[in-house]
Amino acid sequence: MPSHPPRKLLVVEDEALVAEDIADHLRKLGYNVVGVIDNGEEAVRQAFALMPDLVLMDVQLRGGMDGTEAARQIRVSCGRPVIFLTGHSDPSVIKRAKESEPYGYILKPFGERELLVQIEMALYRHQMETERAQLKLELEIAHENLRTLRGLLPLCAGCKKIREDDGYWSKLEDYFAEHANVEFTHGFCPECESKYYGTRGPHTQAPLVVQRKKNPQRNAAG
Repeated sequence: MPSHPPRKLLVVEDEALVAEDIADHLRKLGYNVVGVIDNGEEAVRQAFALMPDLVLMDVQLRGGMDGTEAARQIRVSCGRPVIFLTGHSDPSVIKRAKESEPYGYILKPFGERELLVQIEMALYRHQMETERAQLKLELEIAHENLRTLRGLLPLCAGCKKIREDDGYWSKLEDYFAEHANVEFTHGFCPECESKYYGTRGPHTQAPLVVQRKKNPQRNAAG
C-alpha cells in the first residue's frame, strides 16, 4: 500500500465504465483520484492545474488529441509522469507511445497487484530523477560560486575584510559563507591555545573549523 498522505492520480480514459473501474481500483489501493478525464486536451489542462503525482492515460482517446500527444504535452508543460494503461499492443502504437517517454505501459486487462507495482515504480523513478536534477542544479550553483574565488582577493591588511565587486567590504567569514557555501566556527589552534592559556600542547590535533552551510545569505550592510 502507498504511504500516507495518499498520492494524487489523474485518470484519462474515454470509456466511462472503464474509467470508473480504474478509479475504483486505485481508491482500493489507497490512492487519491483527483480527476477522471475523457479527452486529451482536457487532460493536459487538468494535469497542469491539479499537478497530480502521476497520470494514468489511455492511448486512444476521443477528440483531436490522442493519449501519446497528451502525454508528451504533459511532460513538457508540467513534468508529470505518465503511465499508459491501454488495450493496444500494436508495434506502431507502442512506437508512438515510446516517443512520449512514459513511465510505464500496462496492457488491459490488468490486476491490482500489477497496477500497484507499476505505479509505485513510476513514482519512485520520478522522485529519484527530480532529486538528481535538484542536486545537479545545486552543484552548478556551487561551481559558479567557487569561480568567483579564483584569482586575487582584495584583503584589508588591518581588519582582514574582503572587498566585494560592488565596493562593499565583507567580513572574511561572511564572504566565504556567501561565495563558497561554507561558514566558520571560532576557536584556537593548538599553538595559540598553548600560548594564551597553557592548556594544550603545541602538537595536539586542531579541531575542525570549517563546516558546510545551506542556503547562505549575505548579511545586510551595517
